[in-house]
Amino acid sequence: MDEIKSRIIEEIKKSKTEQIEFLQKLVQTRSVNPNMDDPMKSSPYDSVELEVAELISNELKKIGLFPRFESISPLRPNIVCEFGKGKKTLIFNGHMDTVPPVQGYDFSPFLGFIENGKLYGTGALDMKSALCCYVYMARALSKFEREINGKVCLQFVIDEEPMAASHFGTYYLLEKGYTGNAAVIGEPGTRKITIGNRGGYRFKIEVFGDAVHTGSREWEQKKEGLNAILEMSKVINALQDFKFPIKEHPVFPKRKNVLTFPTLIKGGKAINVVSDSCVAFGDIRILPGVTKEYVEKEIKKRLDRLRIKYRLTPIVHVPAVFVKPSEPIVKILKNSIKRVLKKVPITEGSGPWSDMWMFIEKGIPAVNFGCDGQGMHGKNEYVEIQSVIDVTEIYALTAFDFLK
Repeated sequence: MDEIKSRIIEEIKKSKTEQIEFLQKLVQTRSVNPNMDDPMKSSPYDSVELEVAELISNELKKIGLFPRFESISPLRPNIVCEFGKGKKTLIFNGHMDTVPPVQGYDFSPFLGFIENGKLYGTGALDMKSALCCYVYMARALSKFEREINGKVCLQFVIDEEPMAASHFGTYYLLEKGYTGNAAVIGEPGTRKITIGNRGGYRFKIEVFGDAVHTGSREWEQKKEGLNAILEMSKVINALQDFKFPIKEHPVFPKRKNVLTFPTLIKGGKAINVVSDSCVAFGDIRILPGVTKEYVEKEIKKRLDRLRIKYRLTPIVHVPAVFVKPSEPIVKILKNSIKRVLKKVPITEGSGPWSDMWMFIEKGIPAVNFGCDGQGMHGKNEYVEIQSVIDVTEIYALTAFDFLK
């Protein structure tokens, strides 16, 4: 077995130049998700990731695999590519969309240029590097397909960035029956194997007032008008210092429940009109044991005391999830990391969530592990080139051992 593993690693090393050239093409091909400010605007008919999907599909075909598009609309396809035979299936999942590049880049964010062992550009780290690793891991492993007693399922998905809760990407594939015995999601970083994520609850609160002209006698004498923006200030004050029933969890050391409100606020129609409505959005990060029902009940209890006109609208709820460190995928991945990187990663949960929760909710153990770099969701994003090769090797060894 060790001899075959060494040959797999050698195959990956031989194709390093081609792999990095392909990663450059991925970064240069735009797939910016335009719905970061309002995830509810996402549509399966916007061709956000189409060019990247076609690029990946063509590369997989070049190496002799058979990718297929699976989606609501051909304009915004997910890619599924399976190889191998057997009862067990290991999924490698990653998103093709990126956040919009922030202001302050020192260069065009879509150049994909290389300098001092780093490849720069929007999405280079999060997470086109992992997508590239999947392709070249598959290229190496497929040459030893007879030695693999199971299937590898590559999933390149859409619409993850706005809130990792889209029904068009990973969720759609799971509902279509693309399941397995475990999943690896290539979110960045080799420092740890992420074995869970805090959950979240995002919501909108609308507060209603009474519009009146600010120059009118009725407003001047306080006979008419109610300023919804001032009413919203009461809501803001009421939701500070929110109490949670669960304060800590061993999988999430030193992480807390956090309510942030408001994160976005809008109100008023004109300078000379008392606002009759104000809307604000909030974001809550929750540890295991804190439920959606508890959060909603506590918000309503605080707002009902204010005796204001309001409406609470849930936007998304993601449960806090985790898997045990003793899960086979965790132990096998850890051994692969030790072999390639000569270090032992920590195992713990993450603060932000990813599509990981969808797998765990379906009973499929899932972990996050990806490449090293800096600038994720910031300026001058880059991935370390050596990390791309290392992680490709780690993925290949993990798949081989998991399915042997």
